[in-house]
Amino acid sequence: MKIFIDPGHGGNSVGATYKGRREQDDCLRLSLAVKSILETQDAVEVKLSREDNSNPSINERAAAANVWGADYFISIHRNAFSPNKAKGVEAWVYSRAKKGGPAYTKAENIVKKVCDKAGFLNRGVKSGAPSYADFGVNRLTKMNSCLFEAGFIDSDTDNVLFDTAFSEMALGIAEGLLEAVGLEFVPPVVLGDADGDGKITAADARLILRAAVGLENIPLERGDVDGDGKITASDARAVLKEAVNGEENENE
Repeated sequence: MKIFIDPGHGGNSVGATYKGRREQDDCLRLSLAVKSILETQDAVEVKLSREDNSNPSINERAAAANVWGADYFISIHRNAFSPNKAKGVEAWVYSRAKKGGPAYTKAENIVKKVCDKAGFLNRGVKSGAPSYADFGVNRLTKMNSCLFEAGFIDSDTDNVLFDTAFSEMALGIAEGLLEAVGLEFVPPVVLGDADGDGKITAADARLILRAAVGLENIPLERGDVDGDGKITASDARAVLKEAVNGEENENE
């Protein structure tokens, strides 16, 4: 399945700004993070309209997705209104997309995923109109699409969430995109993550040590840290060291 991500603005199109923050930079940073997550998944191809500070035209962005044969298109932006007068995430779909239809429900799911994971206010899905906000990226693309507003750039609350819950936000978008093309997110295997929670902790070291003496059964790809083909006490020691170092870095 093919997912096309369009980081909004770029080049001489800076987008909205606030306290030195530029929309084009946030859009690209978030798009690249989502791309990195999607690339850990099987059966998914990902393409971006830009991976640098270029500024393709709206027609070029849509045409690139159409020619490539994308199964879903998302354009990532930041919203703006008046300083600290609005907050939350929302998505816009084409004016002809029916409420409850595939384009609407897929966008709705992406918004919900982000809000659930990152704590943003859910502003829902909005449908464009020919006279207002019928964005070209939705109108000109041939597949289901949405324009996603990743919080208000002129909201201090949203900017704190954008920065502190950035990974959760990117994961929420990625999971929503996968579901939009009929797939489910599969967490990548992290070497040393014996309990599969996505983190390296002392609990993982204990599990690996128990596996080394035959008291637990964990996959080799999770516990064989030194790559010698078996799970041993040395693997547990290596994981414990990494866990301790990680905690020290978090406390600095």
